[in-house]
Amino acid sequence: MDGNDSRKKIQEPDFEALASMKSTSKASRLTTAVLLLLCIILTAAVLVKMFSAPPAEEALATDNNVLAAVNVSAAPAEYGTFVKISRMNGEIRRAGNDIIIYPEITSTGMVTDVLIDEGDTINRGDIVAYIDSSRPGSIYKISPVIAKTGGIVLDVNVSEGERISSSTAIATITNNDDLVIRASIPEKFIGTLRKGMTAEFETVAYPGRMYTAALSYIAPSVDTTSRTTDIELTITGNTEGLMSGMYIKLNLETEHQDDVLMVPASAVDEYLGDDVVFIVDNGSARRQVVTTGSTNNSETVILSGLSEGELVITAGNVTDGTAISVV
Repeated sequence: MDGNDSRKKIQEPDFEALASMKSTSKASRLTTAVLLLLCIILTAAVLVKMFSAPPAEEALATDNNVLAAVNVSAAPAEYGTFVKISRMNGEIRRAGNDIIIYPEITSTGMVTDVLIDEGDTINRGDIVAYIDSSRPGSIYKISPVIAKTGGIVLDVNVSEGERISSSTAIATITNNDDLVIRASIPEKFIGTLRKGMTAEFETVAYPGRMYTAALSYIAPSVDTTSRTTDIELTITGNTEGLMSGMYIKLNLETEHQDDVLMVPASAVDEYLGDDVVFIVDNGSARRQVVTTGSTNNSETVILSGLSEGELVITAGNVTDGTAISVV
């Protein structure tokens, strides 16, 4: 019995093992299917990318076209008049001394009437006062005091009833037609100054109201401390509101050149110690060494290296040979 039972047990199938083997086989098949699906998806993605992307040559050409489209601004080299303006401070002064009016009497007299007040504008020939220069027992005689020149009355020095002599100042006047501008200019500009150069100025009292003047005097010496020289300008045109002693802001033409070749100042650069410009040359930028002259905030004089009409690049980041598009 024991032997038979033992044989029976050996021959009985192991159902748990069979079930485990079946489960493992299913999992393996599922894993294989998932991996196969992933391979198919990846292959499809690679094929789509290959057929949709441009060839390497086309991509390189596209990149080159992007680099070639550097937008720049350009302007021609042109002949014209170069002007340089220097800004400085100055002061309004009278060219001559104040004019004092005296009575035309032989000895003494009494002021009978004063016809002017401080600040009045008078003309040459106007009567400003009357003087009684008669003596006791003589015939009453009135003498007029006449202005020898016109101007603005600065001071009235007498009053009615006052006794005066021939040396008594009746009034003091100034003439705005004699107003000038005095200023000091740096030594470096002396070589370019010429009498007659024009200027504009405005006063602190009337900001925005522009007056005109012309250079009339250049001092023959230079201050060794400030390295400046004194200049004087004659006021031209309207002088309304101007008074001696006023502080002004002066824009003086310190250089004037006619018929010179110029380019915008923004076109000039420096390369290895030389002044250069970039010329528009068949769709690309070409570096050109130039010799420059005077410059101001907007224009630079070209002495050599350029011809009239050549287009120079005024804005745009370029180097020699850069492909460009002028806009």
